[in-house]
This record gives sequence, structure tokens and C-alpha cells, in this order.
Amino acid sequence: MKITAKQIHEISEDLQTGMKVLINKETLEIKSILDWDDTFIDTEFWEEELEKIENEWTDYSVISKMESWEAFRIMEDFVAEITDERLKEDLRKILNRKSPFANFKSEIEASSYRQKWFDFRDLKYEDYVKEQLKLENFKIG
Repeated sequence: MKITAKQIHEISEDLQTGMKVLINKETLEIKSILDWDDTFIDTEFWEEELEKIENEWTDYSVISKMESWEAFRIMEDFVAEITDERLKEDLRKILNRKSPFANFKSEIEASSYRQKWFDFRDLKYEDYVKEQLKLENFKIG
């Protein structure tokens, strides 16, 4: 069995929303749980779900979101592809100031590059997921 492109996309989306993804190595069943290391909420439900997985699955892998430096690199790579010189310069300045993630998002949301950014980021995140899956010896189909 192979992990499909659709599953890779779904894993990517879950990672981007603050989840971590667990994949059963035998059945390829995928479960996403809140990555509570990054949150300040009640984790009881997620702990029960994780305990259930640990008790019922004999072998699984965990895929976690990118490190912040990796996500920052994606923003830098996107800026390099922008043809609007004014926006490109504004984004470069944002990346060199305090709170680059929030400010980058705000600037992109108000620009004509909004959808291009989403498409670019999604593609890069899917590439990241594929690399993580390869490291865990999953077959990609």
C-alpha cells in the first residue's frame, strides 16, 4: 500500500493547522491530533485519543509540523519569486523585523499575491510531508 497524493495533501493541511499526524504503518490509517506542545488548551481529549492509538496500533509514525526556520525559509523563497518589486521589498523588510510570520501574513492577505502564496506554501508543505514519509520508509503513490 502507498500513501496517496490526496492523503499527502490532507496531512499537509492538518500540519498547517497545528496538528500532528500519526500514521499506522500496517494499515496506513491516518489520525491527526492536536500538537499540544504548541497550545495552552485542555489536552484531555487528545491524550485519550493518543492513548487509544498507542494501545491499538502496534507500529506507527508521527509526522510533526515544520520547524519555524523551515517555514521562514518558505516565505523567503516565495518573496524571491515575486515580480512586483514594491511588494517584494516590503516583504523583505517584514522578514527582517519583529513578528515576521504575522506581518508577512497580513501583507500577503492584502495583496494580489494572496492565492499564489497559498498555492506556493501548500506545495512546499506537501514536499515536506513527502520527505518525512520517505524518512519513515513509506511508499508514495
